[in-house]
Amino acid sequence: MAFTGAPTLPFSREEHLERQGRLRQTLKARGFDAMLVFAQESHYWLTGYDTGGSVFFQCSVVTADERPIVLLTRRPDLLQARQTSTMEDIRIWWDAEDANPARDLKGILEELGLKGANIAVELNTHGLTGWNLWRLQKTLDGFCRLDNDDHLIRKLRLVKSPAEIDYMRQAGKLLDTSLQVVIDTAKPGVMDSSLTAAYLKVVLEGGGDMPPNAPLFNSGQRAVYGRGVSMPRRLEAIDQIIVEYPVAYRRYCCKTEWTILMGRASDQQKHMYETARTTMDRMTEIARPGTTLGEIFDVHADGLDKGGFAAHRFGATGYSVGCTWAPTSMDVPPMIYSGNPTICEPGMTLFYHVMIGDSDTGYAMGVGHTLLVTEGAPEILTGLPDALTEVL
Repeated sequence: MAFTGAPTLPFSREEHLERQGRLRQTLKARGFDAMLVFAQESHYWLTGYDTGGSVFFQCSVVTADERPIVLLTRRPDLLQARQTSTMEDIRIWWDAEDANPARDLKGILEELGLKGANIAVELNTHGLTGWNLWRLQKTLDGFCRLDNDDHLIRKLRLVKSPAEIDYMRQAGKLLDTSLQVVIDTAKPGVMDSSLTAAYLKVVLEGGGDMPPNAPLFNSGQRAVYGRGVSMPRRLEAIDQIIVEYPVAYRRYCCKTEWTILMGRASDQQKHMYETARTTMDRMTEIARPGTTLGEIFDVHADGLDKGGFAAHRFGATGYSVGCTWAPTSMDVPPMIYSGNPTICEPGMTLFYHVMIGDSDTGYAMGVGHTLLVTEGAPEILTGLPDALTEVL
């Protein structure tokens, strides 16, 4: 079936072009002649380009003037780039034993008259490996000046547009449904991986995407871990499960964190829950314009320290979320840590989580939700049960 018509874009063409215009204005303001874009989420946000091809060398050249964006990619991504993005000038580098796409990129830069130019490079991305950066630097040495982009596009993406917020809300609705199904699935004798399967079934059947990272469903002694692990485990009559996972809708992620207990909570677990929940509520209350992310972390630290968990708290308590690709659903920076000067603005979307992994007792407790900063009180995009879940 032949492709006909305009590309299928995640946002209106006008919104993509407006974003490209903002990027060009920022490049001019910072004295750059062009930017080398490597992050897949940047390509999606700028042009609509939707692919997993950034696992290979893939770069677009955005000039500070109004010339069309040029994409350099591999042949498997050619049609995808044409049909999912605003880009029309698409160049191919070919697989070969001596292939060096940085040389192909140099040819494009020369064609664009960028010899001797000052060029920003998008550095903090999984789309630019150390090997590819090394090849880029070696190839362009003496040809132009390469400079750190300082998270340029990521900063432009931090405040979401109304269309982006709509995707975030859709992700939040799917997440709420999935969390209830996960809770209903949790029973003694069930493999903890069955909870993962239940979550994925709801998301995929509900029109969501595969998550950009594996979810965390840690039970038993592993509940204190801060990352997911392999080897499914069967839930016992007295047990604990920490769940933390993203739900992606059109690549935009909301996240949750929750604790499910098999059996009744002990007094210590009740104390951990009350500490975590109260702390998160206090953090949420101050997520308003003018508050810094560092101040939000300080509330987190104060709550856990007063609860007696100073030795067990993490060095960060959340981060920005939005449009991300594998291997992570964390749209960072920024992270929420002590001293972070980033100021909350309406349109920012943040994931808060308060996690206590008590290595002394082996108990774990986690709560977390995604919120939208508004002109007033934040809008909670992902809900949690009113009380700690106990499966009796």
